[in-house]
Amino acid sequence: MVGIDDVLDDLRAESADLDGLVAGLTDAGWATPTPAAGWTIAHQIGHLHWTDRASSAALTDPETYAAVAQAAGADLTAAVEAGAQAGAALPPAQLLADWR
Repeated sequence: MVGIDDVLDDLRAESADLDGLVAGLTDAGWATPTPAAGWTIAHQIGHLHWTDRASSAALTDPETYAAVAQAAGADLTAAVEAGAQAGAALPPAQLLADWR
C-alpha cells in the first residue's frame, strides 16, 4: 500500500523535475504554447500554483478553502482557468517564485 509519505515524495520529485525544466526559461520561453489549447508554459505553472494553493487550503485552512470553493461556484473549470490566467499575467520570475 502506498502511504502519504510516498505520495509526497513523488510530488516533490515531480515538482523538482518541472522546476528544472522551467527555471532557465527566458521571458519568451514562458510564452511557449503547450498542448493545452490557448495555454502557454506560464499558464501551466499558474494553474499548478492555483491548484497547489487550493489543495493546501483544503488541508490546512478551512475558511480560506471555503472562500475558494464559494468563488469557484458551480464552474470550477472557469475558476481554474482564471487562476491560470492570473499566473500567466505575472512576470515569469515572480510566477516561478510564487509557485515554488
